[in-house]
Amino acid sequence: CAAGASIVVNATGPSKHQPLSYTTGMAIFVIVVINAGIAAWTEHKAGDALEALTKMTQATIYVVRGGQEVKVDVPTVVRGDIVVLGTGDVVPADLRLSEADDVKVSEM
Repeated sequence: CAAGASIVVNATGPSKHQPLSYTTGMAIFVIVVINAGIAAWTEHKAGDALEALTKMTQATIYVVRGGQEVKVDVPTVVRGDIVVLGTGDVVPADLRLSEADDVKVSEM
């Protein structure tokens, strides 16, 4: 916007035939384009880093399936799974507590 305004003012002013009168507008335009490119590149890299971090911290939980205790990713917990919780585990879904010894809950 500022670059366009500067170019328009210089194009309608008394020194419109001098190429140096347009340098301010062109400089502003170039700086804005470079800034936008850097911002887009930074945003892209941040998205990649966030995706990698999400994959790296994929939560797992132990469930009883088919009579055996198996470790599964939290998104794969389904109705009918018996979730085995240990000390410090995060409850992965809404569930019914059937058996417990010394349970303490910290709601977040």
